[in-house]
Amino acid sequence: MAGGKTGRSEALTTLAAWAIAFFIKLVRRTGRFEIRRGDIAARFWAEDKPFVAATWHGQNMILPTFWHNWREMRILVSKHGDGEIVAGVMHFLGVGTIRGAGVPKGEERAHKQKGKGGAGALRAMVRALGENISIGLTADLPPGPARRAGEGIVMLARLSGHPIVPVAATTSARIQLNNWDRFTINLPFSRGALVWGEPIYVARDATPEELEAARLRVEDGLNAVAREAEEIVGRAPRSRDEGAVAH
Repeated sequence: MAGGKTGRSEALTTLAAWAIAFFIKLVRRTGRFEIRRGDIAARFWAEDKPFVAATWHGQNMILPTFWHNWREMRILVSKHGDGEIVAGVMHFLGVGTIRGAGVPKGEERAHKQKGKGGAGALRAMVRALGENISIGLTADLPPGPARRAGEGIVMLARLSGHPIVPVAATTSARIQLNNWDRFTINLPFSRGALVWGEPIYVARDATPEELEAARLRVEDGLNAVAREAEEIVGRAPRSRDEGAVAH
């Protein structure tokens, strides 16, 4: 009986992932998307230089539909919660994944979390970047606060030696949920925008003060591309204090 329940659960998860992926593809195919500064990503891929594509949590539904048009990209997906469905969605979208917890804040914490997902994911991402595979992940992590970049993404850039590139995508027609990250469900047949920001480099020997400065640059870069994407599709720019942490 237990095996039967597990099989039905897996089948439902697969079906849900397929349906979500189908919907996301529909949004992409029917949307009229304007891409700004796409040459930034294209230049890295053309020169075989991987990077860390950063976005805000809850604002990344449509982004994976762009990855397969360029070079290989792997997305960090949690092992917990809705991670199985998200991993399934990425599979149907043709995007690779790395499974694990959010990126640890630093090497000390990474060692403490050894075997618990965080350190394993960090090692996997550093290894992938070393193999010329770019990484996509959110800068803010559940349970929040939203729109605050964590230290982990900066640590990943420092350890790997590869830059962080902010990116935002949105559509004029959408539904915004009332949860911690104000998750946005993009809708078909609407105007869309994909905006890339300038790369952010982190030195391997960066001091704690320099790491914090880089973290703030990531926040500023993500807020800038998000506002620009909103303006392109004719939506009011997202307020800096709407679910964000002032600094």
